[in-house]
Amino acid sequence: MAKLILIDAQAVLHRAWHALPKLTDSHGQVINAVYGFSSLLLKLINEQNPDYLVVAFDTKAPTFRHQEYKEYKAGREKQPAEFYDQIPLSKKIVEAFGLPIFIKEGFEADDLIGAVIQSQKKKNPKIESLIVSGDLDLCQLVGPRTSVYYLRQGLSQIKIYDLKAVRERFELEPEQLIDFKALRGDPSDNIKGMTGIGPKIALKLIKNFKTLDNLYEYLENCFNKGRKCEIKQSLAEKLWQNKEQVLRDKRLVTIQKNIPGLEAEKIKKINFDYKKINKIFEEFGFKSLIKRLMKNHSNQSVIKTNLITCKQNKLF
Repeated sequence: MAKLILIDAQAVLHRAWHALPKLTDSHGQVINAVYGFSSLLLKLINEQNPDYLVVAFDTKAPTFRHQEYKEYKAGREKQPAEFYDQIPLSKKIVEAFGLPIFIKEGFEADDLIGAVIQSQKKKNPKIESLIVSGDLDLCQLVGPRTSVYYLRQGLSQIKIYDLKAVRERFELEPEQLIDFKALRGDPSDNIKGMTGIGPKIALKLIKNFKTLDNLYEYLENCFNKGRKCEIKQSLAEKLWQNKEQVLRDKRLVTIQKNIPGLEAEKIKKINFDYKKINKIFEEFGFKSLIKRLMKNHSNQSVIKTNLITCKQNKLF
């Protein structure tokens, strides 16, 4: 079964930035986030042995969410310039590994990840996808063959969110997380949700009605068709009066999977140029990573040799 790894670059860089001390290269340039990013990349390649690996970045340009809701992500604390200066450096690392970078104005990395997964599933329905991020919003993409490799804290504390883990953590199906957040809101993105509806009420409503569509169809019958409403009157009125806001918030929290001009054809099977990777690591002074790189290279050579032997001996 083919395996695809999708890295949410900004989320990984943020984790590395906060987890590691301010390392500098020979030019005095701060590179702690780049080091952490590179270290995790080697770990993923060694442990997960993916067939495909892609990296998605956010852009500085406003997204379709900002166009619909000007206060989207307003008030979010900005990092120092030393952090943002490392984003182009991390792209150099990705390019040295020969991995495709996905970035598109108007969309976030989450959207690009969702779109890539959808495009690859159309080509190979059995492909296994692993999303690497420190953002649980991506759990809405979890499915039978899609999991989230969640960076709980720093880069070493990991939690894999498959279907079972999502159900245990949130008591909902992955797709229901969208409707839940539309009611509850998302403070990290400055999506306030409905006043007076906290996580407990939002969870109860979604568990009872399964979807927002079902909830509002029920309220339609209550308010426009005169049927008895089992929801508390004040809550029902609030939900009905704020329907447009709730539906807007649902659009804001939904990861987009249909992105025009995605260029999914640039996803190719991994084929590393170890000399090129070694060179970029030398430029940054990543001596410990060079040792790990050589170990990875050696392990991959052994695996390839064993595969060739098996094929020659017709073991599969």
